[in-house]
Amino acid sequence: MKKIQGAVAVITGAGGGVGRALAEQIAARGGALALVDIQESALQEVAQSVAAYGVEVSTHVADVSRHDDMHALAEAIAARHDGRINLLVNNAGITYQKSFATHSLEDWQRIVGINWWGVLHGCHFFLPLLRAAAARDEDAHIINMASMSATTGLPNQSSYCATKSAVHLLSLSMWGELRAEGIGVTSVQPGAIRTDMIKATLAQSDDLVAAERNYRLAQRIGVSAETVAKRIIKAFERDSLRIRIGTDAIAMDLLKRLVPVTLQKLLKSVA
Repeated sequence: MKKIQGAVAVITGAGGGVGRALAEQIAARGGALALVDIQESALQEVAQSVAAYGVEVSTHVADVSRHDDMHALAEAIAARHDGRINLLVNNAGITYQKSFATHSLEDWQRIVGINWWGVLHGCHFFLPLLRAAAARDEDAHIINMASMSATTGLPNQSSYCATKSAVHLLSLSMWGELRAEGIGVTSVQPGAIRTDMIKATLAQSDDLVAAERNYRLAQRIGVSAETVAKRIIKAFERDSLRIRIGTDAIAMDLLKRLVPVTLQKLLKSVA
């Protein structure tokens, strides 16, 4: 079983939600942290929240969608943590509640940049460091945040579903390629989570009333960020290929397998 204690974990999107909860739980278990976010103030808040655990913490401002930022990030984290990276969590992500027809190409560029290229950049630039860890017989693992939407087309979330589907399938392919080298890969498929991710892009929604209703629904039925963080740590420890989090994620996955057309009709009717 892999161990968090003594590991060095890189977390993108660490400034809030699941990223922050994960940072706090890893620090509580004795793991060192390299926290990454586009907002400096959010990073400093998280760094202060984990300071009491006495673990090594570095903070790094970076735009995960930018090639140059992520190349420099990997080098900076390697230098700061003596080349030791054991866990990469590609967590940064956004969503839009807009129809395909009203999605601008700029919308697509932004969400593909963060949700897809952010994950791809992380895997690409940190893989040599993870390979070095595995060669030293240390734990080496990649956690990619997909979604229950990775296998189901949700109306008014075409860009989110498309990017999360790409992340999920990338994770499965990488798992097959890297397992022999001792590097684990996990695709995380949560359902609704009680975070502010939806709220961050609420103003850009087609139907603000419907978007606010969906936000309130997620707050009511979603799992907590802390619950997601606990499951992610267990996935790392157990070297899991895929995890589903939340009854909605499990139900959606089962319905997609059993009655795929009926599920899409149902989703259309409640959109």
